[in-house]
Amino acid sequence: MAFNYEKLNVEQDGMVVIAAINHPPANSMGQGVLRDIEDLLTKCENDDGVRVIIITGSGNKLFSAGADITEFASIQAGNVPKYNGNEIYFKIENYPKVVIAAMQGGAYGGGLELACVCHLRIMAEEATLGLPEVKLGLNPGWGGTQRLPRLIGKTKALELMLTGDFMSSKEALTLGLLNKVVPQAEVLETAKKLAKKLAAGAPLAQREIMKAVRLGLETNLYDGVMKIEAAASKALQFTEDFKEGAKAFLEKRPPNFKGR
Repeated sequence: MAFNYEKLNVEQDGMVVIAAINHPPANSMGQGVLRDIEDLLTKCENDDGVRVIIITGSGNKLFSAGADITEFASIQAGNVPKYNGNEIYFKIENYPKVVIAAMQGGAYGGGLELACVCHLRIMAEEATLGLPEVKLGLNPGWGGTQRLPRLIGKTKALELMLTGDFMSSKEALTLGLLNKVVPQAEVLETAKKLAKKLAAGAPLAQREIMKAVRLGLETNLYDGVMKIEAAASKALQFTEDFKEGAKAFLEKRPPNFKGR
């Protein structure tokens, strides 16, 4: 598949697509970036040749510094943005394929909110993150007030949002926000290694697992197990992938999952 975007640098490595936000100087989440991400997600969703997407930033300083402040004047004038950050972020969160945030630099405001909707997160040990909107007299508006407390707990999330202070990647790892923290030069390669491992896995099972976890966190344990998890099991039990997985296990060989 060919990719040609104004605000994303996109390449494909096997079944892994790597999309680098390219909106200098801050890789801010402006309308052009949101437009390109939405289009990329749409193109990759039904492409069997893509199983994992990595979102990263161009350059080493920033993953993304959040909303594009240069667009604020237009919004304050009453103009409704064409591309809605919340809608696109929900699309990532609900995406049927794994999306990994590879943060080689700082993630702030909408940039951190973008990372929060990705399914897995890797960050440079030198980087920091935060939701500093309060310093502009604003609140986090792309899910930060809702997702960050769910990910790291109410107390620490409130501290970050009320003060606007930044948190180190190492503390974020301790709090469970990140999967891995590595030296900056290793962030993308670490993400690629994980992505390739996932791409070799069972895509239908991955989809159902992500869906079950997402929906289960919104309900009680009984319904989570008896309804949501049971529905996932039912959806997978007659797939070709399950047959192949069982056969490969018995034959003591790596499975060859087709996503069917």
